Amino acid sequence: MGAELQDVELHVAQVLEAAELGLTMTPTPPAPPSLYTGPWPLTAPPQVVAVREVTGDAPEDYMGTGRSYLQPDVQVLVRGRTYADAQALARRCWSALHLAAVPGYVSCRAQGAPAYMGPDGKDMHRFVFTVTLAYAA
Repeated sequence: MGAELQDVELHVAQVLEAAELGLTMTPTPPAPPSLYTGPWPLTAPPQVVAVREVTGDAPEDYMGTGRSYLQPDVQVLVRGRTYADAQALARRCWSALHLAAVPGYVSCRAQGAPAYMGPDGKDMHRFVFTVTLAYAA
């Protein structure tokens, strides 16, 4: 039997939701969620965060134990009405995740600072950064 993959998108989103940044994966009518795993929908609010797994390093043998050491990467995409709002939220998300103690993981490290991506099709400003998690499976 092979290694069982963790749901890193969900686990990173849970850390962000618990960090008291005003982000929630649960709709609070009439407001839709402001935190998504995978891409956010077209109906997402102006200020929103999406967490999505991207290609990371290949699994490594874990010290000859028959287990694997995995280091998946997760992109955190942040959108806001203004450049300053989006940048501030992206920095708060970065601070909440870098070196966070995530249950079931050996480490959680941000790779660089949030980078500006320019406005989207609705003239909302976007920032992105990558987080690498590590675990044995």
